[in-house]
Amino acid sequence: MKRPLLWAGPVAALALTATACSAPAASSSGVDVVAEIYPLAWIAEQVGGDRVDVTTLVPPGTEVHTYEVSPQQVDLLGKADLAVVSSAVSAAVDDAVATNPPATVVDASTLVTLRSAVADDHAEETDGHAEATFDPHVWLDIPELPTVVDAVAKALSQIDPDGASTYSANAQALDARLATLDEDYRTGLATCAQDTVIVTHPAFGYLVGSYGLTQVGISGFDEDTEPSPARLAEVSKVAQEHGATTIFFPDTSSSKVADVLASSLDLKVGELSTITGVADGQDYLTVSESNLAALRAGLGCS
Repeated sequence: MKRPLLWAGPVAALALTATACSAPAASSSGVDVVAEIYPLAWIAEQVGGDRVDVTTLVPPGTEVHTYEVSPQQVDLLGKADLAVVSSAVSAAVDDAVATNPPATVVDASTLVTLRSAVADDHAEETDGHAEATFDPHVWLDIPELPTVVDAVAKALSQIDPDGASTYSANAQALDARLATLDEDYRTGLATCAQDTVIVTHPAFGYLVGSYGLTQVGISGFDEDTEPSPARLAEVSKVAQEHGATTIFFPDTSSSKVADVLASSLDLKVGELSTITGVADGQDYLTVSESNLAALRAGLGCS
């Protein structure tokens, strides 16, 4: 894959940099952490434990790429001891962090190996992301997520030195759980009948790319509008070329497009989660395992 161009937005340069002369001490109720989306909040909670108070900016079930930050949230960001964000997920959050910077920022997009925003020649580029030239869904990069975990632990330790040993131990434990998840994916996707993941919205390049799979995105048309005959013919050709049997759609959008395509092409429909929110009793790890099961079923893995 060609080396992606890096988005030169205001947040990218802020990873792990303090914007005041000294980091604020932890408050009596804990270190105040603001996370952009659920996966980053989950990391902060797992690493920080009861020493942190975590607030998530984008509510679960909300379209993250077009989310508008309220004035109250902008104020909350500016008062936070730590913000955990990822550039280009939400232009509004990027702007808020730049205009009212927290004391310390961990930007996940500066910590992983970035992938191109368009994973193949068939996907249209009008996917609504925050003008990124890279795929912003970095929280789905299971092998590299421990880098984000460790950065959060380091930032918390600098803010709250008394809790450094706790943050370090919690980070090591979470890294181990993510390593187990990574091994589950490597084993589960090692032998599959197909190696191409066709998905209505190309959000899963990080999820599949680390395991020898290729994402083909077919976004670029309105989710509520049936694709044109020309588009159906194009996707049909891609599916036939790669022996695909399943059209996947993300849990953040309607299955309508996938249903139409699958019916027209005599394929199955599968659902993958972007993990921007989870149901009660679930977390990042359990939903990731569900994604693995969906991929194995859709790709004919043994």
